[in-house]
Amino acid sequence: MPIRPLLECIRRYEKTWAAGTIPYPGMDLTSEASNAATVAAFAKSGPDCFSRERPDGHITGSALVTDPSLSRVLMTHHKRLNKWLQLGGHSDGHPLTWEVAMREAEEESGLTGLRFQGWFKDRSAYTASQGQPPEIFDLDYHEIPARKTEPGHIHYDVRYLIVAPPAGRVVVSEESHDVRWFDLGDAREFTREPSMLRQFDKLSAVRDALGGALTHGSINLRL
Repeated sequence: MPIRPLLECIRRYEKTWAAGTIPYPGMDLTSEASNAATVAAFAKSGPDCFSRERPDGHITGSALVTDPSLSRVLMTHHKRLNKWLQLGGHSDGHPLTWEVAMREAEEESGLTGLRFQGWFKDRSAYTASQGQPPEIFDLDYHEIPARKTEPGHIHYDVRYLIVAPPAGRVVVSEESHDVRWFDLGDAREFTREPSMLRQFDKLSAVRDALGGALTHGSINLRL
């Protein structure tokens, strides 16, 4: 069943972020649970939930791209929405949202050598060798305004935490006005989007939770 991997990931999400396992500033467990339930319900609504041709909405994949120290974020100034956002885009029918997120992160940044970042000191909780996909970092749904022949619709966005190599050269794609690194504190000055601020808060919490493990790369993994 195409949606099964996503639903299993959402269930794991509910046991972590929606259960307060990793506290972060401004944490709202009711909102986290609601976001998870809403995305899961849409995923169950039909096999076309990953298709951008579905007029009422579709599931998308995004990446909050950070540096190895988890203290900087890479954001795109989206042409169509005219906002600073995380990287991401349409699934185009592909049901494995982490692969969508990685594809979009590479295409929109021009970076190579990207990898998913976990946030458990016990690697058994998060390891590709056990057949588990990357943990979902954030879930959100938001309205996309109508444009030309495209009606307004909802993006059900599944987001992952992805780390870029320190020496990578960023390339601005045709979809962006700009793609730029920001210190985590400075990034808050460029967006007031609640879901962006929530991701920044989560990233700070992950960095604090991992502590010295970051230095040794003991919890980093690549699918």
